[in-house]
Amino acid sequence: MATNKPMDYKYIEQLIERYFNAQTTLQEEQILRDFFLQQIVPQHLRQWQRFFVAEHQLSQAHLDQTFDERLLALTGEVHVHAVKMSMAHRLRHLYKVAACVALIMGIGIALERSSSNSAPSLDQTEVSLAQDELDPEEATMLDIQSAEVETIDSYASGRASNDTTAALP
Repeated sequence: MATNKPMDYKYIEQLIERYFNAQTTLQEEQILRDFFLQQIVPQHLRQWQRFFVAEHQLSQAHLDQTFDERLLALTGEVHVHAVKMSMAHRLRHLYKVAACVALIMGIGIALERSSSNSAPSLDQTEVSLAQDELDPEEATMLDIQSAEVETIDSYASGRASNDTTAALP
């Protein structure tokens, strides 16, 4: 008997399909609700009847005017107090972050200065490494060359300081 469906049920079936694809208008949805609120619904459409009847009942349920009052009576009245916060209190976390950054930078600078004072210069390190790898004659030649370089550097820096003092009246 399910194969011999009357013509108007095909329209309802199309509306149901469009309803679940979210393609119905409000009027078509009302047609579906009205159809399923009837006492006699075909057997093949009864699976949807409970859904549309429940939807109709939920749409009819409304909160009355005393709902808010009853809810507040059950929970108690809620008081919200605004707290005034000063600008310094709002920026307290920013101050903490800035202090941490300053502390870390200070430690880094102190470590950098202490490591640069105690570490040998690059020229001295190269000379000592070269002396370890060379025979004694070559090492002596290297010492002489590095001494000459230091003498030239000290002479150039002394001459530069003499030039600046000579330029002063």
